[in-house]
Amino acid sequence: MSQKVVILRGPACSGKTTISREIRNYDKKIAWLSIDKVKPLFSDFKDETLDDVNKSAVTILDDLLKRDFSVIVDGIFKKPNHFADILAVAKDKDIPVVAYQLECSLETLKKRDKDRDGVKYWGPLGDELVESLYKTVENNPIEGLTKINTEEKSLADCVEIIRKNFD
Repeated sequence: MSQKVVILRGPACSGKTTISREIRNYDKKIAWLSIDKVKPLFSDFKDETLDDVNKSAVTILDDLLKRDFSVIVDGIFKKPNHFADILAVAKDKDIPVVAYQLECSLETLKKRDKDRDGVKYWGPLGDELVESLYKTVENNPIEGLTKINTEEKSLADCVEIIRKNFD
C-alpha cells in the first residue's frame, strides 16, 4: 500500500472520531491524528492555543509520514490556514491527500453530543458550543472537499467510503 493522508473535517459530533477510530490500523500502518487530542497539551480547548496546537499536529504528521505510516487526520480546522499546513506536509513528501467534509444537521449534532462516548467522563459540550462550532465550519468553507452526510449514511457506509483510500 502506498502512503496516503486522509483528512476529515467537520463540526463537533459529525463523526470524525468515530470513523477515524474504525479506520486506524497499526498492522496496516494507518495512524490516526486527532487535532482534538493535541489540544489538551496546551489548555482546555482555548482558541488562543490553536496555532500551537496546529504546529504540534504538523510535527506529529511529519514524523508519522517519515516512518511510512498513512495517516487519517481529523479536525474542525477553525482556521483554514491550519488545514493548508496539513496539506503542505503531505505535498512536500509527494504523498497524496484526500479530504472529506463531514456534514450533519445541527439538530442531530446536538443530540449526538448528549449521547457520545465521552459524555460520562467530561459531560456534553452543550448546545451553545455545538452550534458555535457548526457555524464556524459552515462560515469557513474549504474548497475541494468531498462531502459525506453522516446523518444520511450509516457508520459502516462512511467507514467504507473513507477506508477505500487506504486499499
